[in-house]
This record gives sequence, structure tokens and C-alpha cells, in this order.
Amino acid sequence: MPQRQKKIVQSSAELLLEYAAGDRDFESAQLSAADLQSAQLAKVNLSKAILFKAVLSKAILAGANLSKADLVRANLQLAKLNRSNLHQANLYEADLTGASLGTANLSQASLESAILSRCDFGLANLQRANLSRVTAILTGFMQAELIDAVLFQAVLTSAIFERANLTGANFVEANLSDANLHRAILIKANLHKATLDRANLSWANLIEANLEGASLIAANLEQSDLSHTNLLGANLTMANLSKADLSKANLVAANLSQANLLAVNLTEANLKRSILSEVDLFGANLIRANLSEANLESADLRETNLHGANLHRANLSGANLFGAELKGTNCGGANFAGAKLYGAKLIGANVQGAMYDEKTEFHSKFSPIKQGMKQI
Repeated sequence: MPQRQKKIVQSSAELLLEYAAGDRDFESAQLSAADLQSAQLAKVNLSKAILFKAVLSKAILAGANLSKADLVRANLQLAKLNRSNLHQANLYEADLTGASLGTANLSQASLESAILSRCDFGLANLQRANLSRVTAILTGFMQAELIDAVLFQAVLTSAIFERANLTGANFVEANLSDANLHRAILIKANLHKATLDRANLSWANLIEANLEGASLIAANLEQSDLSHTNLLGANLTMANLSKADLSKANLVAANLSQANLLAVNLTEANLKRSILSEVDLFGANLIRANLSEANLESADLRETNLHGANLHRANLSGANLFGAELKGTNCGGANFAGAKLYGAKLIGANVQGAMYDEKTEFHSKFSPIKQGMKQI
């Protein structure tokens, strides 16, 4: 005998009645604008269901199957969706304020323009999900998987991404001000023109990430890995980069004024035309770094290793280079007016055409004129 086709549920009353009777399978249910507020629907199967503009606020949907469901503009405020399956679900402009989605599967789901503020996505799977233009203020994404997720122009202020995997994620023009990204994985993430002011990125992995034009004012990047990262034109004013790895990073025209670069690794980094005025570079590694035309006015360069670095036409006026290693450094055309070069290791440095004034401090045995320097 042919298998009898299951009746498709078309009202909230029918759904609740059959659920109470023990039925859990409501695949492809037609429940547009249904009122299911505070409904007890744990482990229900609503895959491929039409829940357009449905009211599911405070509903219990733990362990529910909502894969490929249409939840466009649905109200899911304070809903319990822990361990639910929302794979490829459509949540466009849905309101999930305060909802719980811990360990939920939202892979390839569409959450574009959804409201996600104060939600909990801890340990959730959001791989390749579309979160473009979402509002997710104070939202928790702790240890969540967001590999290749799209968060274009998302508002993520004060969001928590601690230990989250954001490899390859798209944060172009996103607002991550005051967000917590401690120990987050952001390998090859695209943060072009993103706002990360005051964000906590300590111990984060940003290898090969794109931060071109990003704003990182007063951000905490202590001991983060920014090797091979693109920071072209980025604003890192007052940022904490102590002990960070910026080896081979692109920092051309970046603003690092008043930043903390204590013991930072800038080996072979490109800092051409960057602003480094008043920065703390004490003990930093700048081996073979390109600092040509950089502004290092009043910078603290004590005990730095500048071996083989390019300081051509750099502004080092008022900088403190006590104990700095300058062997093999190209300082041609650099400005050392008022700089403290007493104690600097200048043997083997090219200072031909470099400028100094009466306030520049040299070792008594060093003759700037014999080395081809120009007094201004």
C-alpha cells in the first residue's frame, strides 16, 4: 500500500495539540504569523517550516530541528534554542534579543539584519553563516565557530568572541568597539575598515589578517600574533602592542602615535611613512624593518635592535636611542635633531647626510662631521 502522506500543520493550535499528544514531526509546517509565545516545543521537528513573522518569544525550542526553516522577521526574543539545528535557516531581520543558542548549529544560516543583542552563542556552529548588518551588542560568541562567516557592517560593540574561531571571517566595516577577542583565532580574517577601538585582542592570532584602514585606537593587542598582517593606513593610536609579533607586517602609513610597543617584534616590518611619535619601543626588535620617512619624534628607542633597518629620511628628532643597535642601518637623510645618541651603537651605521643640531647628544668619541652628518 502507498505510504500515507503526513498532514501539514497549518495553525499554532493544531501544532500544540498534536505536540501534547506526543507528535514531534512537523516538517514543512505552514505557520506564518503563528502565535507560539512561551510554547514548550523541545526537540520539535520544524525543518523546512514556514514561520514567517511567527511569535516565538520565550518559547522552549531546545534541541529543535529548524533546519532550512523560514524564520524571516520572526520574534524569538528570550527563546531557548540551545542545541537546536538551524542549518541553512533563514532568519532575515529576525529578533533574537536575549535568546539562548549555546551549542546550536547555525552553519550556513542567514541572519542578515537580525537583532542578536545579548544573545548567547557560546560553542555554537556559525560556519559560513551570513551575519551581515546584524546588531549584536553585548552578545556572547565564546568559543563559537565562525569560520568563513560574513559579518559585513555588523554592529558588534562589546560582543564577546573570547577563544572563538574566526578564521577567514569577513568583518569589513564592522563595529567591534569594546569587543572582547582575547585569544580569538582571526587567521586571514578580513577586517578592512573595521572599528576595533578599545577592543581586547590580547593573545589573539591575526596571522595574515587584513586590517587595512582599520581603527584600533586604544586597543589591547598585547602578545597578539600580527605577523604578515596588513595594517596599511590603520589607526593604532595609544594601542597596547607590547610583546606583539608584527614581523613582516605591512604598517605603511599606519598611525602608532603614543602606542605601547615595548619588546614588540617588528622584524622586516614595513613602517614606511608611519607615525610613531612618542611611542615606547624599549627593547623592540626592528631588524631589517623599513622605517623610511617614518615619524619617530620623541620615540623611546632605548635598547632596540635596528640592525639592517632602513631609516632613510626618518624623523628621529628628540628620540632616545640609548643602547640601540644601529649596525648596518641606513640613516641617510634622517633627522636626529635633539636626539639622544649617546650610548647608541653607531659603528657600521650609514649616517651620511643625516641631520643633527646642537641639542643632539653623541658619545664624546663620535664625530658627526667625519661621518658625513649635517648640522642644522
